[in-house]
Amino acid sequence: MVAVEKYLWFASLACIFLAWEMIVRLGMVPASKLPSFSTALLTLLSCLSDLGFLALVGQSFLNLTSGILVALAIAMPLALFTGLRNRLDTAITPLIMLAGALPDIALLPILVLWIGSGNAAAITLAAFSAFFPMYFTIREGTKDIPKDLFHVAAVFDTGRFDTFRKLILPAVSPQLFTGLRLAYDFVWEIVLAIEILSGVTGIGSYISGNVDAGGVNEAFAAILAVGILAIAVDRLLFGRAERWLRRWMD
Repeated sequence: MVAVEKYLWFASLACIFLAWEMIVRLGMVPASKLPSFSTALLTLLSCLSDLGFLALVGQSFLNLTSGILVALAIAMPLALFTGLRNRLDTAITPLIMLAGALPDIALLPILVLWIGSGNAAAITLAAFSAFFPMYFTIREGTKDIPKDLFHVAAVFDTGRFDTFRKLILPAVSPQLFTGLRLAYDFVWEIVLAIEILSGVTGIGSYISGNVDAGGVNEAFAAILAVGILAIAVDRLLFGRAERWLRRWMD
């Protein structure tokens, strides 16, 4: 039963692809505007032999991953400090909430003006977008640590490094993985939007270029490639990490 539930998401995905195929086959949407799933899949299989196509997918994934890692390097220590220090939390978190309310894409022209329209702009905006889900999840996880545990650590004269390694890190690890997972899912949209709007090299600019040139099959093949990659990373990386974390916590 557990094994069946594990793959229910695949059945749901298959239903979506089947509905996509039927909508086009029944003529509800013209194939010139929406290729069938089978057409998009065959086009994708053809594109996979193109090293240029693979390089664009890899560049987008690199921009996304770099942005998330930059955000993690900033968000984690800041979230730990604010989670452990109420005064610091009161002073800083409202400002972070205000910054988080800013529309990400609206910042793109400013970033392009400051640092150019290259990959640096994509990574910077990806980091900005990824920062907030990681900051708030790690902060809440830190705040949820019972204060008595810190008192026990103080009684046994536990050093700061050991307190972090044996108490804080295990306690916030579930929230850390949750923040990373949320950031990964959300930042894909941001990276593609940056590449489409500003022409940054990546699979987003490939999609935009093919739509403008009438290559709708290639555009949807690229969208399908991004979707498959996003699902694969989510299930194979984050899914396995989550199961490992549960066994570790137990």
